[in-house]
Amino acid sequence: MPFGMGKKDQESFTTDVTNKDDVEEIHRIAHRLESGEKVVMVAKQSRFKPGGSKMSPDTIFATDKRMIIRNPSALGMREKVESIPYDKITAFELERGMLSSTLKIRASGYQGDIDAIDKEKAEKMSEYIRDAMDKAKKAQAYQQPSNGGSQLSVADELAKLAKLKEQGVLSDAEFQQMKQELLKRL
Repeated sequence: MPFGMGKKDQESFTTDVTNKDDVEEIHRIAHRLESGEKVVMVAKQSRFKPGGSKMSPDTIFATDKRMIIRNPSALGMREKVESIPYDKITAFELERGMLSSTLKIRASGYQGDIDAIDKEKAEKMSEYIRDAMDKAKKAQAYQQPSNGGSQLSVADELAKLAKLKEQGVLSDAEFQQMKQELLKRL
């Protein structure tokens, strides 16, 4: 049975993507999505533009957690799927051509170029992935202990509380109470 046609295809996924062809592509990887993971954007390699693949074009998915690259082969009967968390991407470039664009991706354990991507989609994908990479790196830096592992400063703790409030973990009242307790330390 071809990929994307089994029982797992009936599972729901979260996306704001409305293009019918893109939604069909999402169905092909729906069983690979984590619970609550949202597909934000889809870009498929052209079958006709120079550098494209006539028989089995690659598809790139940008989710709220990672980038997924689906590389089908054997007329779609086999596929290789790469999952690359945004914090593992070391370099991401957009190369604009006359008819299409190329996405150049470098990550730990992955290196590849995907040619013949629609110019507009490649531009949007590039922008989204760069923002996601920045957010992932900031989050990673935020999680690392400051001051060489010593006790966090009051400012650091306030920043963490603000993030928890923003994420909905703390209510306004809980945030204010904890903030006051921290400020008493000064």
